[in-house]
Amino acid sequence: MVYFKIIINTGIERILVLDMGEFFKSNDYFRSIYKHISLPIYKTDEFNFYRCVEFNDNFYGKTVSELNAGNLRKCDGRYSRLFPNQKISYWADSPNTSRAEIKKHGASNNIITFWAYDDATSTIPITNSEQHLVIVDGRKCGVQDLIDKIDNGERITKDEEKMMEDILQQKPDCLVYDSRAYPGGENYIFLEKGFKKLAIRQMRLRLGNRNAKNAQTIVCADTSDYMPFIENYGCCFLPIARIGYKDEYLKTDEYLNYKNNHDKSLKKLRNAYDSRT
Repeated sequence: MVYFKIIINTGIERILVLDMGEFFKSNDYFRSIYKHISLPIYKTDEFNFYRCVEFNDNFYGKTVSELNAGNLRKCDGRYSRLFPNQKISYWADSPNTSRAEIKKHGASNNIITFWAYDDATSTIPITNSEQHLVIVDGRKCGVQDLIDKIDNGERITKDEEKMMEDILQQKPDCLVYDSRAYPGGENYIFLEKGFKKLAIRQMRLRLGNRNAKNAQTIVCADTSDYMPFIENYGCCFLPIARIGYKDEYLKTDEYLNYKNNHDKSLKKLRNAYDSRT
């Protein structure tokens, strides 16, 4: 794919703006964006994504790692004809958008909110990907229309299925489209490749149906540099809205992989610092 660079306003550089729709609400305003020369496909970084899930008691005792792994599922629901044999994950640009999306399906006020970021933008990345996110703007290529059509109970045609196949052949990480549940909000459908580029910043629990409105937060990364606390992926919620820990997480392949990448990233950062002093 061929991309050209759009210069984002930093207060110093001049602005090259095609239109405000070129930018994504969950994307940091000061990041560079690369656009495909002819298709509405973009490469950029530094995002915050949110996913709300209705909480149930079966979630108690499950680690951040286990609960987040459950966010990626085989698409066998209403969008299965758009993403056949694909694993996908639904995210949004804000907690408000994500809550509105699950509320329209009848969710209660007991909610877990996952706050994620694209790990490549962290000062100390922990995943195996250092690549920008590849995003298809579904509002500019017909995907939004197909999603709206399915949500309205209409069937899509063979030609529309073929259009989706062509889009997926570009190997995007995710597709963005407008939320109908929360005006002004944006939804993101992540494919498995893109989901693996995400890391968790926080996992929040709020038991809004209880009189006490019990709430608790597990922090897996912090500061503007997304400094990771990889051990905290082994944290879990316990009744009622308390935080526990499962030591066995420290023996998992995920933790060992994160730890290895963390140490490599930290060493690279220190070497870069030492070379300047």
